Amino acid sequence: MAYDLPPYEKARTTKVNVKPDPNVLHQFASYNTLFTLSALNRKEIRNPGLFFSSAPHDIIARSGGIGSAANSNSVPDSIGADRFTEDTKETIRKSAALRDALNRSTTEFNKNNDLYFKNVEMTSVPGLNEKRRLTSVTNIKMELVEPAGITLLEKIKAAAANNGFLDHLDAPYMLTVEFKGFDENGKSIKERNEFIKRVIPIKLVTMNIDVNQGGSYYDIQAIPYNEFAYSNNFMYPRTSGTLKSTTRTFKDAVVELQRILNEQNEQEKKAKFNQFPDKYEISIDEKLDPDQQLSYKLLAQAEMTQTVTLQEAGEESFDLSFIKFSNSTGIPMLLENMMKTHPKYGAKSFQEWSEAVGKGGTNSFNPNAALSTYFKYFRIRTSVEPTENFDEIRQTNAKIIKIVVEPYYISAYNLATAGIHQDQNYKSYVAKAYNYIFTGDNVDILGLDINYKVAYFQSRLKDLEANDARTFETSTDATQEDTGTPTNRVRPDGIPDHLSLLPLKSEPSLYKSSTDGRTGPGDSRLDQFFDAITNPQADMVVVNMEILGDPAWLGQSQFIPATPINSNGSSRDPNIAFFRGELTDVWNPKLRCFNYDVAEPITNLTFKTPQDLNDQTGLYQISDDQRQVFSGLYKVVKVVHNFTDGKFTQNLTMIRFNNQDAKVTRTANEKIVKKNNVITSVNPMGQDRVNENIWTIRENDGMA
Repeated sequence: MAYDLPPYEKARTTKVNVKPDPNVLHQFASYNTLFTLSALNRKEIRNPGLFFSSAPHDIIARSGGIGSAANSNSVPDSIGADRFTEDTKETIRKSAALRDALNRSTTEFNKNNDLYFKNVEMTSVPGLNEKRRLTSVTNIKMELVEPAGITLLEKIKAAAANNGFLDHLDAPYMLTVEFKGFDENGKSIKERNEFIKRVIPIKLVTMNIDVNQGGSYYDIQAIPYNEFAYSNNFMYPRTSGTLKSTTRTFKDAVVELQRILNEQNEQEKKAKFNQFPDKYEISIDEKLDPDQQLSYKLLAQAEMTQTVTLQEAGEESFDLSFIKFSNSTGIPMLLENMMKTHPKYGAKSFQEWSEAVGKGGTNSFNPNAALSTYFKYFRIRTSVEPTENFDEIRQTNAKIIKIVVEPYYISAYNLATAGIHQDQNYKSYVAKAYNYIFTGDNVDILGLDINYKVAYFQSRLKDLEANDARTFETSTDATQEDTGTPTNRVRPDGIPDHLSLLPLKSEPSLYKSSTDGRTGPGDSRLDQFFDAITNPQADMVVVNMEILGDPAWLGQSQFIPATPINSNGSSRDPNIAFFRGELTDVWNPKLRCFNYDVAEPITNLTFKTPQDLNDQTGLYQISDDQRQVFSGLYKVVKVVHNFTDGKFTQNLTMIRFNNQDAKVTRTANEKIVKKNNVITSVNPMGQDRVNENIWTIRENDGMA
């Protein structure tokens, strides 16, 4: 889909050839979504590339049926089957009930009874959010049908046991999603396209079973296996402690935290609460510069430090400070508060944010070039790796809990600044664009709902705003381009020289910032900004858009367990680039999907509505102003994937970036014709329409 500029804009701008990525499922005239539920072993969790490049093994349920030979020697040689250790075999030999249960489950599993997927719903919350702030949130609901029997639970137990897990509740499984179908000539599209396949390691959470005359119906809730670590059992310490570091670097602090948590588990072993203690591995990605020093003064403001006075005999006394935490402090919150004091990511200069908004786009489609308009922040990724040791006291496998703080990129457009235009500058970076209502290009949108908060306003910090002239630089340049280039100007009296079509009101806040003990300005302002971007539903314009299903929004990398190589608190992940394309790719060009764990996804929405009927022509008059108000750039904060009765749709919850009031480029199917020195817009159906007050542009006007 090309974006053509009208003649009067061509004279003042450089044409940008933009072609957002189309829905890959449009290549099918008809298609089916095929699901497979199978088992995983420890080797695959440690090396995710194995399960992505191999066929599913130990299949529990599959769309269209399992088949008689699907589970015969189903584990590829490259993966190898994880078997029980000698200690676990001894546990089985000691318990006749356990042996009988395993034999019964294995017998049912080998029958390959068919179970079918009826409905699947996945809810993904990418980016920073109000639910878990710095971590991803995904919920998976599956409805399965078994026409005869009630064997699903037995098959789950057997599949877990085949991969070395006696505890089927905490064992990892895999949900594979594939799209297969025919072209317009009825021929099967046979080529192997990785971009229409997704693999999701999952943990089963709950199962409800309804048995009636139609068979057995299972309602299953699951979560991605990498989010298993966010459970309170792993994320809350069961002891209080202090982090003592002589160097006071970030990596030393997380090493000390790791040591305390592991000592806690060892103490529980001595008290006979476990047989094989769990182990923590906590690190900070090397790209976040973990060798920097913590700011104890800033941590003191969050009441996270404790100071004691020490004195040796005959020596002067001195104060020694520690970072303290209690069993009511979650590990993510502890890491968040520490990382906020990072000199590179704590007191971020807001002048840099406004400068990034002003950077122009490229002259070709390149979503990953948009990283220049993002700022590096941080988020937390995790994984749980079950070990081979079966803990008879807890009746589960001991686990390794991996927690890593990794870079995450936040769009500079989150900063609402008067006079900032985004549409033209950013269009070449948009991987997905949508057109709706009278644009002639709508092939995806099924419905649109706009929630506009008329009482919305933004609070301002009094003492910071007074000294924050760097946010808007005064300029004597009287020109203002319609290309979307920001000017960032204020009048000498301090009033911005540009008003948005959706005015962003601001009032002084009751919150008073403090500069006591700070290493740089703006920490409280950053806290308020952080709270704003983690509570997107409170924004001024929230759009809920239903579209035809698109695998681009399904993503892949956010489901992959973290596999960091930890070196004294600093780490790197050798596997993640396999699923992202490049470590900092916002858009995965190979899988043709967003990398939710890299940056927040951004899309462009264009739509317009008829203003009135022309009494003379009987045709609609469509106002350019009406499409300016709500068209523009949106960040996607929630995606609900619905696979219901063979239909794949998605609901996108999107937040409109504020202060977007530049001209919205006309769509591909809307053209401009010139008659008698009057430029007239032609609608998608080829019918002329002229609105003298809005659309008519005479040659000597120079502006719309």
